[in-house]
Amino acid sequence: MRSGTVLVMLALAGVLAATASASARPVTAQDRVLLARPATSEEKIAQSVAERLTGHPDVSVRCGATGIPDPSVLGVTPIANGHAFDYFLMRPAECTYLAWFHQAPKRWDPRTCVPTDCKTAIDIIWAVETVAHESYHLLGYTNEAQVDCYGMQSIWFVATRLGASVPEAQAMAAFFAQRIYPLRRVETPTYWSPQCRDGGAYDLRPASHSWPS
Repeated sequence: MRSGTVLVMLALAGVLAATASASARPVTAQDRVLLARPATSEEKIAQSVAERLTGHPDVSVRCGATGIPDPSVLGVTPIANGHAFDYFLMRPAECTYLAWFHQAPKRWDPRTCVPTDCKTAIDIIWAVETVAHESYHLLGYTNEAQVDCYGMQSIWFVATRLGASVPEAQAMAAFFAQRIYPLRRVETPTYWSPQCRDGGAYDLRPASHSWPS
């Protein structure tokens, strides 16, 4: 990675990392309105990835009003009586980022992005992690620290499903783990856990040490 790219990525990570999050809330009438319309091409991209990650064949993803006014909430999985349904919502921008990434994965590689693209590269990493994060909510996990840790470890999977090479997908996951996740501890502690580490209780692949991929 070029030194200029490194500096830009690190500076932007400090600004963006600690503010974004996902959430859970009850089902609303607005959810039903969103689900009633056909999925857009961008939403279909997210759906196909979420279906593969969860193993659920009928996952729905919609980008629109999340029902949570906090602009830092990138995605939400509605839950009723402790039960998650097979759909989640994301901000419209997250669908756009996924589509851009799907169209040209190499452009957004955090190791090589040109400085003018690096902010968007971080936004894309967040969108990828949001799909993974919400997919684990669909599987019934409700502990945000656990879900975020699992989501981080699945960034590489989502990225490869969207067309990234394995090295690029692993670089995206590593960037999140090394530059973004540590800021969770102070800024959004609900999403951080000391068990989110190689060999920790939330390690999805304890036999492997290529953390977090």
